[in-house]
Amino acid sequence: MNKIYLALAATMLSFNAHASIVSPHVGLDYVSATPNGYGNIDSLNGGALSVGVKALGFVSLEGYYQKYFSTDAARGSKTKPAAYGVDAVFDTLNLGVVEVLTTVGYGKYSLDGGKLSSKMEGFEDKAYRAGFGAQFNPTSNIGIRAMYRYIFPEDDFFKKNVQEFTVGVRYYFF
Repeated sequence: MNKIYLALAATMLSFNAHASIVSPHVGLDYVSATPNGYGNIDSLNGGALSVGVKALGFVSLEGYYQKYFSTDAARGSKTKPAAYGVDAVFDTLNLGVVEVLTTVGYGKYSLDGGKLSSKMEGFEDKAYRAGFGAQFNPTSNIGIRAMYRYIFPEDDFFKKNVQEFTVGVRYYFF
């Protein structure tokens, strides 16, 4: 029984010392995307909001929502692309202030509001994502991140792939 009390006391001290195993965070990113393939859309710009949890100091699970600015589609109409999903982000190399990151994820991409072709007014597809990047941590609560992602849709009817570059900030609660 004394061992249980000792373990609980050690756990409480580690939380007080900010040595927790789980660290929730939120992020805000600028997103620049280059879709490649059949459609008329050549570049996209927008923003992304992410909410995540970093566990064990080297892996994060992040949910994201991306909204792109309105862009021209076929025949002068406009479309408002969006995406949401989940990513696993791994600290491949953690140097304290700088982290080298890799990521894999899965999401849903959609184009709505414009006439994309003579047969298609909207498009929705699920996609796999993989990428790499770096994060600079000036304080224990703030991280400045840059990432490159390669997105390959399950169905290449509209786009064969998308390449994204994101730059943003993360706030770690503890």
